[in-house]
Amino acid sequence: MGTLNPDIRIIRYGKKELTEVTIYPLSVRDQFKLVDLITSVVQDLASVQSGNLNDLTFVSLVMKAVEENVTKILAICADIEESQADEIIGSMTNTQLADLVESIWNTDFEPMLKKGKSLFDRAKSMFSSRRSLPDSSNSTLNIGSNTSTEEVSKTEE
Repeated sequence: MGTLNPDIRIIRYGKKELTEVTIYPLSVRDQFKLVDLITSVVQDLASVQSGNLNDLTFVSLVMKAVEENVTKILAICADIEESQADEIIGSMTNTQLADLVESIWNTDFEPMLKKGKSLFDRAKSMFSSRRSLPDSSNSTLNIGSNTSTEEVSKTEE
């Protein structure tokens, strides 16, 4: 029998009685799906925001975007059908939803971003620390001798 992934989490939710849902770490494919989903929502909100909306309108648009996508996100993270995810979301409190989002962020996104930034910084320092080769366009060698044209003319006379 295989070993269970230590990144599997149990989230407790419910308004009256607590129930549990298992949240699995995202596969790379699922993470790409989730990033695409979140990116499109953020782009939609950013395009609307540029039209000088008041705060209340913007918040209501954000809430609508969350409402339209939270079941998709939970379905991906819990490996369940969207209908089941919708039932779970229907009995979650705001605090429980925030805990779920934080758990997904802490397990699936934050470590990747930290490691990715670290790799980028290491690669950047490796490539920027390479010494540049001398400029090959200057083909004149400097051997340290000074030749004066005045001295040459005096010796010729």
